[in-house]
Amino acid sequence: MKFEYLTREIKSVHPLTFLARAFALLALFSVPLSTAGVNIGATLFAVFAVLSPDVWRNWRLLFTNRVAVAAIALAAVLTLSLAWTEGDRAHAIDFLMKYRKLVYLPLLILVFNNCTQIWTTVAKWGMFSTFTCLLLLSTSNWLGWTAIGEWHSDIDPVRRAWVFKDHIAAGILMALLFYLALNLATQVKSLTAKIALYAVALLTLINELVMMQGRTGQIIVILFLLGYIFSYFAPLRNAKSSKRLLGGVALVAAAAGFLFLAVHSPGSRLAETHSEIRAFETSNESTSMGIRIVYYQRSLKLIAERPLFGHGVGSVQEEFEAFARNHTGAKAATGANPHNEFLLMGDQLGIVGIALFVFLLVQIGRSAFDVPKPARQIVLAYLFAFSIGCFVNSLLLNFTEGNVFIFLTGIFLSFRAKEVST
Repeated sequence: MKFEYLTREIKSVHPLTFLARAFALLALFSVPLSTAGVNIGATLFAVFAVLSPDVWRNWRLLFTNRVAVAAIALAAVLTLSLAWTEGDRAHAIDFLMKYRKLVYLPLLILVFNNCTQIWTTVAKWGMFSTFTCLLLLSTSNWLGWTAIGEWHSDIDPVRRAWVFKDHIAAGILMALLFYLALNLATQVKSLTAKIALYAVALLTLINELVMMQGRTGQIIVILFLLGYIFSYFAPLRNAKSSKRLLGGVALVAAAAGFLFLAVHSPGSRLAETHSEIRAFETSNESTSMGIRIVYYQRSLKLIAERPLFGHGVGSVQEEFEAFARNHTGAKAATGANPHNEFLLMGDQLGIVGIALFVFLLVQIGRSAFDVPKPARQIVLAYLFAFSIGCFVNSLLLNFTEGNVFIFLTGIFLSFRAKEVST
């Protein structure tokens, strides 16, 4: 049956459209494992998309699809800000290119317009497979069985579990994998498959809370876990099932154990959060949280200086360097972004930029309710994780998290078909 769906889909779209969709999937699947794979897949996707007659036939969607309009508006204002940027022009252009992924979003909407469920089925299982591959490599590195990846280090204990991504990017991907594993476990009928998926979810939880030690990912996975516990107990309000109740109690106990382990495990970065802030406040120490506080304070000053349209794209580096002069410790730290996407947009584009970014997030959330499950659940889950992460990291700017956001959103929001194929 699935083969028939695939054959029908190949025949129903133009070959260039089919190639564009295939390379979009390649870009999405490559994110956890290969930067080159993402760049190649995204570039070929864009080339075939522009050449596809289906895309030109659907061009009106650029002005009627609210997600496409929001992405184009944000990309356009970022580009226009080159005219007033206070940063070095070459650096500003290079910085702007990091946001080119915004242009992919309307193209994805055109290419995947009204796609059948075979594409979202391939997308969700492909993401699950490549994310699981990253999970297994990370676990193996942490255990000392392998030493794979340019980010891995046997010497630095913080980087033992790193493979191709650091703890922030990998942590967010692992949080999404945790959600995917639980979501897929509710869809499959085979007991063996369910056990395997729950095993992946369990290993992901251990990797996230004990091995990877990325605070953003840890917070997100904890919230996903609490949401799963709530959804588990919700049916009990109208049913008397002692077996399910006992299972829920066991689930809560296990969750409490994992949370205790996350806070008290050796080198727990969650537990270090308060001490890092205190070290900054008392002795200006250059801790991760201390530097973030400095960056946030500077960003608010920059927004206050030019509140409407900001200082222009790529201006943060030079502005932060000016703030850092004649200072020491954390207050002497400099960087190209404040590790907060909302503040970064405010620094570059002022209130207009923050409004446009929030508008994009809101439109993606609204559009997600127009698509059936599981596409709706997957989009909302990552939108939730992405939005939370943007308060402590510049995720749209970042290569890994930003590309997952764009390609996942563009592919899953386009699904409108009614037939079911898991």
